[in-house]
Amino acid sequence: MRILVLLAVVGLMTAARSFEVAGDTIGSSTALTVGFLLIVAYLTGWIAKQLGMPKLTGYLIAGLLAGDSLLALIPAGSAGDLKIFTGVAVSLIALTAGTELEVKTMRPLMRTVAWLTGIAGVGTVVVLTLAVWLLRGQLPFMADLSPMGVIAMSAVLGVVMSANSPAVVVALRTEMNADGPLCRTVLGVVVMGDLLVIILFGAVGAAAAPFLGSESDQGALVHLVWHIGGSLVVGSFVAGLLYVFLRFVGQSTALFVVALSFVVAEVGARIGLDPLLVALSAGILVRNATHFGDALHEAIEGSSLPVYLVFFAAAGASIHLDVLAAVGIPALLFAGVRAVSYLGTARLAATIAGAEPVVRRLVGFGLLPQAGLALALGLLMVKTFPAVGQAAGTLVLGVVALNEMIMPIVYRLALLRSGEVGRAANHSSVFPAVSPDSSAGNAIVAPWEDSPHGLPLDTASVPLTDAPTQ
Repeated sequence: MRILVLLAVVGLMTAARSFEVAGDTIGSSTALTVGFLLIVAYLTGWIAKQLGMPKLTGYLIAGLLAGDSLLALIPAGSAGDLKIFTGVAVSLIALTAGTELEVKTMRPLMRTVAWLTGIAGVGTVVVLTLAVWLLRGQLPFMADLSPMGVIAMSAVLGVVMSANSPAVVVALRTEMNADGPLCRTVLGVVVMGDLLVIILFGAVGAAAAPFLGSESDQGALVHLVWHIGGSLVVGSFVAGLLYVFLRFVGQSTALFVVALSFVVAEVGARIGLDPLLVALSAGILVRNATHFGDALHEAIEGSSLPVYLVFFAAAGASIHLDVLAAVGIPALLFAGVRAVSYLGTARLAATIAGAEPVVRRLVGFGLLPQAGLALALGLLMVKTFPAVGQAAGTLVLGVVALNEMIMPIVYRLALLRSGEVGRAANHSSVFPAVSPDSSAGNAIVAPWEDSPHGLPLDTASVPLTDAPTQ
């Protein structure tokens, strides 16, 4: 029945597009696009789940099918307007990640997170930089650069292509109702890894500017300090607003969180702040400095589904198959090098840190997905280095497209193998997510079972009636 509804919606959208005249549309093209993506992403997510794939893969496929590469059902005028959902979704995802990072439960894992961030994160940047330099003959935009320019461009690409995806990690953790040492370690590493990538991009970009046709930006250091330090300060202010609202109002919290995420995304980006860092720091402070972490987490889960649907569908629509075909071989090579590097260095780092066997074996798979940050840095790279940025940006888009479509499936399989699926209960203290000793390295022996629905994103606000309490 849902497949028939999906076909009917696609047919109606095709009919609606047929009424368009040149240079104009019927009604609001943005409202039409958002409504269409909400429905088809929800339905394709259900189909993906029936096929044993992550729901977010279904959302991505919905966008890919509706995008210009295939059915071209998204009006050109509305594509840019969908970016608002990207900003709001990034803020909501960062808030979610922040509320998951409770110092009390994460402290036993911090040694592992630190080693993974240092060895896997920095190591993969170095490996990708070396790979770009070795394959420079296959990259036409490198041909006219000086030897130092080639090294500089290799370093910039190495940083950008190493970015992880908290969005995918958080979405899959929620969808599969998963919790345990692996989930918590992966979440900590991707959050710290993205912070590391942001810092490295600012530093490497400033150093590379003189060799890539851009004048050296004397204010680069000041901009970097404002971008990171200012984001953390504003994040503290946002945490204060959330605390005041949760304590003295406590009603319509989901609406307030979405509205605040919109302000963070739109205003923050315009004044040089990073919405991810702002929302992440706010979520961490609310979780660890107040008693309202559970309330905030529940509010986000209750309001995030529509934004997530459009966010991942819009990401799928941004994948252009013609671009992927043009850079197919280099993109495939770099995606492969990135995967091998993360898997190898993550296992090495986890072994050095003395992590649990399940973390040593599988943590690298959680570092493979990519999404928003790599795309954002790719666009920023195009603006910063216009002489080579467009061609280099196309390469980054190809690598991200491959990792965006394939790696969530790989990480889902890793979660299934870890045995942590179905272990996350209600986040309140009455129903602890895992046994108290699980973060300290002891095995979780409670006989949890995967719920029938697996807590997909579209039922995140439904109480876990089938999850045993303690």
